[in-house]
Amino acid sequence: MFSIHPGATKMYRDLKRYYHWVGMKKDVANWVAACNVCQLVKAEHQVPSGLLRSLPIPEWKWDMITMDFVVGLPVSRTKDAIWVIVDRLTKCARFLAIKKIDGAMVLARKYVQEIVRLYGVPVSIVSDRDPKFTSNFWKAFQTEMGTRVHMSTAYHPQTDGQSERTIKTLEDLLRMCVLDWGGHWVDHLSLVEFTYNNSYQASIGMAPYEALYGRPCRTPLCWTQVGERSTLGARFVQETTEKIRVLKLNMKEAQNRQKSYADKRRKELEFEV
Repeated sequence: MFSIHPGATKMYRDLKRYYHWVGMKKDVANWVAACNVCQLVKAEHQVPSGLLRSLPIPEWKWDMITMDFVVGLPVSRTKDAIWVIVDRLTKCARFLAIKKIDGAMVLARKYVQEIVRLYGVPVSIVSDRDPKFTSNFWKAFQTEMGTRVHMSTAYHPQTDGQSERTIKTLEDLLRMCVLDWGGHWVDHLSLVEFTYNNSYQASIGMAPYEALYGRPCRTPLCWTQVGERSTLGARFVQETTEKIRVLKLNMKEAQNRQKSYADKRRKELEFEV
């Protein structure tokens, strides 16, 4: 049930695997629009000014990542913040429960254990100007690892918009868990991460798990085994290089589409030196 709350697109993509009827997409959109839970947790969005300039498309998985913090959470199991780390190519996200007072040295240790251990050293990191990321230790640590750190300015979604959008989805999912299940948010964080990474992403045309591992992940919504659908004649598992090529094409199309939509309500600003 909670896997469909991220939005109408996610619910429609999951249902269309197994069902079809006339006006299905419209019915799904109407159902989500009337959902009481979605009305309680969804945040409103405002379009910023200025023409949109997209970041370069990564060459490989977990080469370029973004990171940010979710703070102001109630203390749960001694944790009061979430470290959000997102791969810009596959959109795969990691949600790490931390303490707000954790310093750069503690974060660096956790970064090696949770990110470098699984995905290797990224080429570049986009982050905001949090004191932990601007500290001398963090800068020296990333320099020694060979990673370029790019700091964004405050309220500048053109650079750290990936993290900010992921955080909004994370907050929505956490609210759902607290409203329906109660208890500590830390207990639900792993389930929230699984739900997010298995949700359809419009910019890449698939779920992050499918982009990362080459095939969809089994969920409670999938009653058939992963390999069974190959009997229908569809080519289920593609070569990794082909998958990356498709991801890049989808991201480029999504960036162009997002830029065309955004620039309609923006105006270009030029400044003299």
